[in-house]
Amino acid sequence: MPLFDYDLAFSRNHGITSAEQQIGLKHSTVAIAGMGGVGGDYLITLARIGVGNFKISDFDNFEMANFNRQYGATMSTIDLPKMEVMHKLALDINPEAKIQTFGSGIDSTNIDEFLEGVDVVVDAIEFFEINAHRILVNACMAKSIPVIFGVPLGYGVGMLVYTSDGMSFDDYFDLDYAAPLEQQVLKMSLGCAPAGFHLKYVDPTSVDLSQRKAPSIASGCKLATGMVITQTIMALLHPKELKSIPHYTCYDARLNKLKKGYLWRGNRHPLQKLKFIFARKMLGI
Repeated sequence: MPLFDYDLAFSRNHGITSAEQQIGLKHSTVAIAGMGGVGGDYLITLARIGVGNFKISDFDNFEMANFNRQYGATMSTIDLPKMEVMHKLALDINPEAKIQTFGSGIDSTNIDEFLEGVDVVVDAIEFFEINAHRILVNACMAKSIPVIFGVPLGYGVGMLVYTSDGMSFDDYFDLDYAAPLEQQVLKMSLGCAPAGFHLKYVDPTSVDLSQRKAPSIASGCKLATGMVITQTIMALLHPKELKSIPHYTCYDARLNKLKKGYLWRGNRHPLQKLKFIFARKMLGI
């Protein structure tokens, strides 16, 4: 087996990144919360870019229902821990990478350890785990760590960036934590993708928020990877280019539509309130 050569392995990045920037990536630390639908792909893509240090979390195992979209889901990995599988795959790309694992997921008891020494966070937590998203984002904003968040929706993506200069999680999403979870999830999804491009073709009967069920397809997840990881690199190399919430980006590859907007007042925006009422009626929640 040949010896690993970092400079050779990532030499094709040069011209897009400078030699100095590549050294910066090598010494950067990215935390990725979640190794499932998009998180595993985020890890692999950042490893191929040459990021040298990671903190990753997940407590779930792969299953056959993950095959349609999750990077590490194969016949040989069924019932294996997602985090361990992805950890091994990332080290096979860069054996010099340092990867700290959190096998119980992220919560208030370990969030400070998870974020210690981290330059940027990628939020890939299961969408329905709203409290975990909130804990992660609030802790990052308190520590001035940017968070990149993308949600695959049909053949498209809704993407948000959280920084300490932007709106808070609660101010942007305006969630009622006393409401049923499906209403919270619906409202959060509307805030993630105000353009709602996917609604033109996604079958609403395939959505059952009470059962934590929503359709997802590999091409949408791959698109999320490209968009989210690009913003992660910007956070590391060109942080002044970040535009935090209430700025948002929505792109749908099927419709070839892009919308970059500024959602004044977040979900408190009058149009967002109307969307929430209409969506609740459509989904019967």
